[in-house]
Amino acid sequence: MSSTKGDAEAYEAELEDNLRADRYAPPELTEQSFRQLAETWIASKKRPKEVSLAAYRTDLDVHILPRWASTPISQVTRQAIEEWVEALLDGTAPRTYTGRSEGRAVTALSHSRLNDVVARTFGSVLGYARDEGWIARDPMLRVELPRIERSHDLALLSYAEVERLAQACMEVSGEHRDRALIYLLASAGPRIGEATALRVADIRVDARRADIRRTWTTTTKGARAVGPPKTWESRAIPLHDYVLDELAPLMEGQEPDAWLFRVQRGGGAVDQRNWRGRVWVPALAKSGLDGRGLTPHKLRHTAASAAIAAGADPLVVQTMLGHKTAKETMRTYAHLWPDRLDEVIDAVTRHRDAALDLARRSSLKPVA
Repeated sequence: MSSTKGDAEAYEAELEDNLRADRYAPPELTEQSFRQLAETWIASKKRPKEVSLAAYRTDLDVHILPRWASTPISQVTRQAIEEWVEALLDGTAPRTYTGRSEGRAVTALSHSRLNDVVARTFGSVLGYARDEGWIARDPMLRVELPRIERSHDLALLSYAEVERLAQACMEVSGEHRDRALIYLLASAGPRIGEATALRVADIRVDARRADIRRTWTTTTKGARAVGPPKTWESRAIPLHDYVLDELAPLMEGQEPDAWLFRVQRGGGAVDQRNWRGRVWVPALAKSGLDGRGLTPHKLRHTAASAAIAAGADPLVVQTMLGHKTAKETMRTYAHLWPDRLDEVIDAVTRHRDAALDLARRSSLKPVA
Protein backbone atom coordinates (compact mmCIF):
# COMPACT_ATOMS: atom_id res chain seq x y z
CA MET A 1 0.00 0.00 0.00
CA SER A 2 2.76 2.40 0.95
CA SER A 3 4.59 1.56 -2.29
CA THR A 4 1.48 2.36 -4.32
CA LYS A 5 1.02 5.58 -2.41
CA GLY A 6 4.68 6.47 -2.95
CA ASP A 7 4.42 5.84 -6.68
CA ALA A 8 1.32 7.99 -6.88
CA GLU A 9 3.03 10.82 -5.02
CA ALA A 10 6.10 10.59 -7.25
CA TYR A 11 3.93 10.67 -10.36
CA GLU A 12 2.02 13.68 -9.02
CA ALA A 13 5.27 15.50 -8.22
CA GLU A 14 6.67 14.76 -11.71
CA LEU A 15 3.42 15.91 -13.30
CA GLU A 16 3.46 19.19 -11.38
CA ASP A 17 7.11 19.74 -12.30
CA ASN A 18 6.38 19.16 -15.98
CA LEU A 19 3.40 21.50 -15.88
CA ARG A 20 5.47 24.27 -14.29
CA ALA A 21 8.21 23.78 -16.90
CA ASP A 22 5.64 23.58 -19.74
CA ARG A 23 6.84 20.05 -20.53
CA TYR A 24 3.57 18.24 -20.04
CA ALA A 25 2.12 16.26 -22.94
CA PRO A 26 -1.01 14.14 -22.67
CA PRO A 27 -0.65 10.34 -22.74
CA GLU A 28 -2.30 10.09 -26.18
CA LEU A 29 0.78 11.90 -27.54
CA THR A 30 3.52 10.36 -25.41
CA GLU A 31 2.12 6.86 -25.99
CA GLN A 32 1.19 7.22 -29.64
CA SER A 33 2.52 4.59 -32.03
CA PHE A 34 5.56 5.26 -34.16
CA ARG A 35 3.34 4.99 -37.25
CA GLN A 36 1.15 7.85 -35.98
CA LEU A 37 4.23 9.95 -35.25
CA ALA A 38 5.75 9.20 -38.67
CA GLU A 39 2.59 10.29 -40.49
CA THR A 40 2.47 13.51 -38.47
CA TRP A 41 6.13 14.19 -39.25
CA ILE A 42 5.89 13.58 -42.98
CA ALA A 43 2.73 15.72 -43.19
CA SER A 44 4.72 18.57 -41.61
CA LYS A 45 7.34 18.56 -44.40
CA LYS A 46 6.59 21.54 -46.64
CA ARG A 47 10.03 22.50 -47.98
CA PRO A 48 11.48 19.28 -49.48
CA LYS A 49 10.95 18.53 -53.16
CA GLU A 50 8.62 15.70 -54.07
CA VAL A 51 11.51 13.40 -54.86
CA SER A 52 12.76 13.83 -51.27
CA LEU A 53 9.30 13.17 -49.87
CA ALA A 54 9.13 10.03 -52.01
CA ALA A 55 12.47 8.91 -50.56
CA TYR A 56 11.20 9.44 -47.00
CA ARG A 57 8.06 7.48 -47.85
CA THR A 58 10.11 4.60 -49.24
CA ASP A 59 12.35 4.51 -46.16
CA LEU A 60 9.29 4.38 -43.89
CA ASP A 61 7.27 1.82 -45.84
CA VAL A 62 10.10 -0.53 -46.76
CA HIS A 63 12.46 -0.46 -43.78
CA ILE A 64 11.16 1.49 -40.77
CA LEU A 65 7.48 0.74 -40.25
CA PRO A 66 7.88 -3.05 -40.62
CA ARG A 67 9.90 -2.88 -37.38
CA TRP A 68 8.49 0.12 -35.50
CA ALA A 69 4.91 0.75 -36.70
CA SER A 70 3.07 -0.42 -33.58
CA THR A 71 5.76 0.50 -31.02
CA PRO A 72 4.72 3.32 -28.64
CA ILE A 73 7.24 6.13 -29.05
CA SER A 74 7.96 6.07 -25.31
CA GLN A 75 9.27 2.51 -25.75
CA VAL A 76 11.77 3.25 -28.53
CA THR A 77 15.10 2.76 -26.78
CA ARG A 78 18.70 3.15 -27.80
CA GLN A 79 19.34 -0.55 -27.25
CA ALA A 80 16.41 -1.53 -29.49
CA ILE A 81 17.61 0.85 -32.20
CA GLU A 82 21.13 -0.59 -32.07
CA GLU A 83 19.75 -4.13 -32.44
CA TRP A 84 17.71 -2.99 -35.45
CA VAL A 85 20.79 -1.36 -37.01
CA GLU A 86 22.68 -4.65 -36.70
CA ALA A 87 19.77 -6.45 -38.35
CA LEU A 88 19.73 -3.94 -41.21
CA LEU A 89 23.45 -4.50 -41.68
CA ASP A 90 23.23 -8.28 -41.81
CA GLY A 91 20.00 -8.39 -43.85
CA THR A 92 17.75 -9.93 -41.18
CA ALA A 93 15.63 -6.84 -40.39
CA PRO A 94 11.97 -7.02 -41.41
CA ARG A 95 11.11 -5.13 -44.57
CA THR A 96 8.23 -4.79 -46.97
CA TYR A 97 8.58 -4.45 -50.71
CA THR A 98 5.76 -3.41 -53.01
CA GLY A 99 5.23 -3.02 -56.73
CA ARG A 100 8.24 -3.75 -58.92
CA SER A 101 10.39 -4.50 -55.86
CA GLU A 102 8.08 -7.23 -54.61
CA GLY A 103 9.80 -10.61 -54.37
CA ARG A 104 13.26 -9.08 -54.29
CA ALA A 105 15.81 -11.02 -52.23
CA VAL A 106 16.51 -9.50 -48.82
CA THR A 107 20.00 -8.06 -48.65
CA ALA A 108 22.06 -6.12 -46.15
CA LEU A 109 22.00 -2.34 -46.43
CA SER A 110 25.13 -0.53 -47.47
CA HIS A 111 26.54 1.96 -44.97
CA SER A 112 25.37 4.84 -47.14
CA ARG A 113 21.84 3.48 -47.45
CA LEU A 114 21.77 2.68 -43.74
CA ASN A 115 22.56 6.31 -43.00
CA ASP A 116 19.64 7.40 -45.18
CA VAL A 117 17.16 5.10 -43.46
CA VAL A 118 18.29 5.42 -39.84
CA ALA A 119 19.81 8.89 -39.49
CA ARG A 120 17.96 10.85 -42.15
CA THR A 121 14.42 9.49 -41.87
CA PHE A 122 14.02 7.49 -38.64
CA GLY A 123 16.13 9.98 -36.67
CA SER A 124 14.19 12.94 -38.05
CA VAL A 125 10.89 11.40 -36.96
CA LEU A 126 12.17 10.94 -33.40
CA GLY A 127 13.67 14.43 -33.44
CA TYR A 128 10.23 15.82 -34.23
CA ALA A 129 8.78 14.07 -31.16
CA ARG A 130 11.61 15.37 -28.99
CA ASP A 131 11.11 18.94 -30.19
CA GLU A 132 7.39 18.71 -29.45
CA GLY A 133 8.07 17.39 -25.96
CA TRP A 134 6.39 14.05 -26.63
CA ILE A 135 9.50 12.12 -25.58
CA ALA A 136 11.82 13.22 -22.78
CA ARG A 137 15.01 12.42 -24.66
CA ASP A 138 15.98 11.31 -28.14
CA PRO A 139 17.05 7.62 -28.09
CA MET A 140 18.95 8.19 -31.37
CA LEU A 141 21.25 10.69 -29.66
CA ARG A 142 24.18 8.35 -29.00
CA VAL A 143 23.48 5.61 -31.54
CA GLU A 144 26.64 5.12 -33.64
CA LEU A 145 26.35 4.21 -37.29
CA PRO A 146 29.21 2.75 -39.35
CA ARG A 147 31.46 5.24 -41.08
CA ILE A 148 30.70 5.72 -44.76
CA GLU A 149 33.89 4.84 -46.62
CA ARG A 150 34.18 6.80 -49.83
CA SER A 151 35.98 5.03 -52.65
CA HIS A 152 38.46 6.88 -54.84
CA ASP A 153 37.54 4.58 -57.71
CA LEU A 154 35.38 7.00 -59.69
CA ALA A 155 35.30 5.00 -62.95
CA LEU A 156 36.82 7.89 -64.90
CA LEU A 157 36.79 7.79 -68.68
CA SER A 158 39.56 9.00 -70.95
CA TYR A 159 38.76 11.33 -73.85
CA ALA A 160 39.05 8.36 -76.22
CA GLU A 161 36.61 6.31 -74.12
CA VAL A 162 34.11 9.17 -74.05
CA GLU A 163 34.38 9.32 -77.83
CA ARG A 164 33.71 5.58 -78.13
CA LEU A 165 30.73 5.75 -75.78
CA ALA A 166 29.22 8.78 -77.52
CA GLN A 167 29.54 7.13 -80.92
CA ALA A 168 28.06 3.87 -79.60
CA CYS A 169 25.04 5.71 -78.16
CA MET A 170 24.35 7.30 -81.54
CA GLU A 171 24.72 3.98 -83.34
CA VAL A 172 22.38 2.19 -80.91
CA SER A 173 19.59 4.77 -81.19
CA GLY A 174 20.28 6.17 -84.65
CA GLU A 175 19.99 9.64 -83.11
CA HIS A 176 22.69 12.32 -83.24
CA ARG A 177 21.01 13.66 -80.09
CA ASP A 178 22.48 10.85 -77.97
CA ARG A 179 26.06 11.52 -78.99
CA ALA A 180 25.59 15.18 -78.08
CA LEU A 181 24.10 14.19 -74.72
CA ILE A 182 27.15 12.09 -73.82
CA TYR A 183 29.51 14.92 -74.77
CA LEU A 184 27.58 17.32 -72.55
CA LEU A 185 27.44 14.96 -69.56
CA ALA A 186 31.12 14.06 -69.74
CA SER A 187 32.42 17.60 -70.27
CA ALA A 188 30.21 19.86 -68.11
CA GLY A 189 28.91 17.43 -65.49
CA PRO A 190 25.17 18.17 -65.30
CA ARG A 191 23.01 15.52 -63.68
CA ILE A 192 21.15 13.45 -66.28
CA GLY A 193 17.80 14.88 -65.12
CA GLU A 194 19.18 18.42 -65.51
CA ALA A 195 20.55 17.74 -68.97
CA THR A 196 17.33 16.23 -70.30
CA ALA A 197 15.37 19.18 -68.83
CA LEU A 198 17.30 21.75 -70.89
CA ARG A 199 15.36 23.85 -73.36
CA VAL A 200 16.80 25.48 -76.46
CA ALA A 201 16.61 28.91 -74.77
CA ASP A 202 18.90 27.66 -71.99
CA ILE A 203 21.84 27.46 -74.41
CA ARG A 204 23.81 30.73 -74.65
CA VAL A 205 26.02 30.10 -77.65
CA ASP A 206 28.04 33.33 -77.57
CA ALA A 207 28.72 33.02 -73.83
CA ARG A 208 29.48 29.28 -74.17
CA ARG A 209 27.18 28.51 -71.25
CA ALA A 210 24.07 26.43 -70.55
CA ASP A 211 21.73 27.58 -67.79
CA ILE A 212 20.57 24.82 -65.45
CA ARG A 213 17.17 26.04 -64.28
CA ARG A 214 15.24 22.82 -63.76
CA THR A 215 15.51 19.04 -63.51
CA TRP A 216 13.28 16.04 -64.00
CA THR A 217 12.11 14.62 -60.71
CA THR A 218 9.66 12.04 -59.38
CA THR A 219 6.50 12.90 -57.47
CA THR A 220 5.31 11.04 -54.38
CA LYS A 221 3.02 9.06 -56.71
CA GLY A 222 5.91 8.03 -58.95
CA ALA A 223 5.06 10.38 -61.81
CA ARG A 224 7.70 12.28 -63.77
CA ALA A 225 7.65 16.05 -63.29
CA VAL A 226 9.83 19.12 -63.74
CA GLY A 227 11.21 20.69 -60.56
CA PRO A 228 14.01 22.98 -59.41
CA PRO A 229 17.64 21.76 -59.44
CA LYS A 230 18.87 19.69 -56.52
CA THR A 231 20.18 22.63 -54.48
CA TRP A 232 17.19 24.83 -55.48
CA GLU A 233 19.60 27.22 -57.22
CA SER A 234 20.11 27.82 -60.93
CA ARG A 235 23.67 27.72 -62.25
CA ALA A 236 25.56 27.98 -65.51
CA ILE A 237 27.72 25.16 -66.88
CA PRO A 238 30.50 25.52 -69.47
CA LEU A 239 29.99 24.51 -73.08
CA HIS A 240 33.17 23.61 -74.91
CA ASP A 241 33.36 24.43 -78.58
CA TYR A 242 33.10 20.79 -79.67
CA VAL A 243 29.96 20.40 -77.53
CA LEU A 244 28.40 23.50 -79.09
CA ASP A 245 29.10 21.97 -82.50
CA GLU A 246 27.16 18.87 -81.44
CA LEU A 247 24.27 20.89 -80.00
CA ALA A 248 23.87 23.16 -83.04
CA PRO A 249 21.79 20.67 -85.12
CA LEU A 250 19.48 20.12 -82.14
CA MET A 251 18.76 23.86 -81.89
CA GLU A 252 18.42 24.71 -85.57
CA GLY A 253 14.91 25.88 -86.48
CA GLN A 254 13.54 25.15 -82.98
CA GLU A 255 11.41 27.37 -80.78
CA PRO A 256 13.12 28.69 -77.63
CA ASP A 257 10.93 26.56 -75.35
CA ALA A 258 11.56 23.32 -77.27
CA TRP A 259 13.32 20.57 -75.34
CA LEU A 260 16.96 20.37 -76.36
CA PHE A 261 17.14 16.57 -76.05
CA ARG A 262 13.78 15.46 -77.43
CA VAL A 263 12.15 12.46 -79.02
CA GLN A 264 11.10 12.63 -82.65
CA ARG A 265 7.48 11.73 -82.07
CA GLY A 266 5.74 14.61 -80.34
CA GLY A 267 8.90 16.51 -79.45
CA GLY A 268 8.75 15.57 -75.76
CA ALA A 269 11.84 15.50 -73.60
CA VAL A 270 13.94 12.34 -73.47
CA ASP A 271 12.90 10.22 -70.49
CA GLN A 272 16.21 9.34 -68.85
CA ARG A 273 14.72 6.22 -67.24
CA ASN A 274 13.74 4.74 -70.62
CA TRP A 275 16.87 6.12 -72.27
CA ARG A 276 19.10 4.27 -69.84
CA GLY A 277 17.66 0.88 -70.80
CA ARG A 278 17.22 1.49 -74.51
CA VAL A 279 20.42 3.40 -75.27
CA TRP A 280 22.89 3.60 -72.38
CA VAL A 281 23.14 -0.09 -71.44
CA PRO A 282 23.48 -1.41 -75.03
CA ALA A 283 26.00 1.36 -75.80
CA LEU A 284 28.20 0.35 -72.84
CA ALA A 285 28.38 -3.18 -74.22
CA LYS A 286 28.96 -1.96 -77.79
CA SER A 287 31.82 0.32 -76.70
CA GLY A 288 33.42 -2.32 -74.44
CA LEU A 289 32.84 -0.21 -71.32
CA ASP A 290 30.37 -2.46 -69.53
CA GLY A 291 31.44 -4.12 -66.28
CA ARG A 292 32.96 -0.93 -64.86
CA GLY A 293 29.96 0.20 -62.88
CA LEU A 294 29.31 3.21 -65.12
CA THR A 295 26.05 5.13 -64.91
CA PRO A 296 25.03 8.36 -66.65
CA HIS A 297 25.41 10.12 -63.29
CA LYS A 298 29.03 8.98 -62.99
CA LEU A 299 29.98 10.90 -66.11
CA ARG A 300 30.02 13.86 -63.70
CA HIS A 301 33.24 12.39 -62.30
CA THR A 302 34.82 12.40 -65.75
CA ALA A 303 33.82 16.03 -66.24
CA ALA A 304 35.23 16.99 -62.83
CA SER A 305 38.53 15.16 -63.40
CA ALA A 306 39.01 16.87 -66.77
CA ALA A 307 38.36 20.29 -65.22
CA ILE A 308 40.79 19.61 -62.37
CA ALA A 309 43.48 18.38 -64.76
CA ALA A 310 43.04 21.63 -66.69
CA GLY A 311 43.71 23.65 -63.54
CA ALA A 312 40.21 24.34 -62.17
CA ASP A 313 40.11 25.11 -58.45
CA PRO A 314 37.59 23.55 -56.00
CA LEU A 315 35.19 26.51 -56.18
CA VAL A 316 35.00 26.30 -59.96
CA VAL A 317 34.29 22.57 -59.83
CA GLN A 318 31.72 23.10 -57.06
CA THR A 319 29.88 25.67 -59.17
CA MET A 320 30.00 23.53 -62.30
CA LEU A 321 28.62 20.43 -60.59
CA GLY A 322 26.07 22.25 -58.45
CA HIS A 323 27.40 21.01 -55.11
CA LYS A 324 25.94 22.76 -52.10
CA THR A 325 29.35 23.33 -50.51
CA ALA A 326 33.02 23.09 -51.50
CA LYS A 327 33.36 20.51 -48.71
CA GLU A 328 31.27 18.08 -50.75
CA THR A 329 33.47 18.71 -53.78
CA MET A 330 36.69 18.15 -51.83
CA ARG A 331 35.34 15.02 -50.15
CA THR A 332 34.81 13.44 -53.55
CA TYR A 333 37.67 14.83 -55.64
CA ALA A 334 40.46 15.97 -53.29
CA HIS A 335 42.72 13.13 -54.43
CA LEU A 336 42.55 14.36 -58.04
CA TRP A 337 44.17 17.70 -57.33
CA PRO A 338 47.96 17.48 -57.75
CA ASP A 339 50.06 16.85 -54.66
CA ARG A 340 51.84 20.17 -54.00
CA LEU A 341 54.05 18.97 -51.16
CA ASP A 342 57.10 19.01 -53.44
CA GLU A 343 56.46 22.72 -54.03
CA VAL A 344 56.46 23.26 -50.26
CA ILE A 345 59.70 21.28 -49.83
CA ASP A 346 61.46 23.21 -52.59
CA ALA A 347 60.24 26.61 -51.32
CA VAL A 348 61.32 25.92 -47.72
CA THR A 349 64.71 24.67 -48.91
CA ARG A 350 65.28 27.83 -50.95
CA HIS A 351 64.19 30.02 -48.05
CA ARG A 352 66.51 28.18 -45.62
CA ASP A 353 69.51 28.34 -47.98
CA ALA A 354 68.99 32.07 -48.52
CA ALA A 355 68.71 32.73 -44.77
CA LEU A 356 71.88 30.76 -43.95
CA ASP A 357 73.79 32.44 -46.76
CA LEU A 358 72.79 35.85 -45.41
CA ALA A 359 73.87 34.81 -41.92
CA ARG A 360 77.29 33.70 -43.15
CA ARG A 361 77.83 36.89 -45.11
CA SER A 362 76.84 38.94 -42.07
CA SER A 363 79.23 36.95 -39.84
CA LEU A 364 76.25 35.83 -37.77
CA LYS A 365 76.15 32.37 -36.29
CA PRO A 366 73.52 30.30 -38.03
CA VAL A 367 70.67 29.10 -35.90
CA ALA A 368 70.62 25.30 -35.68
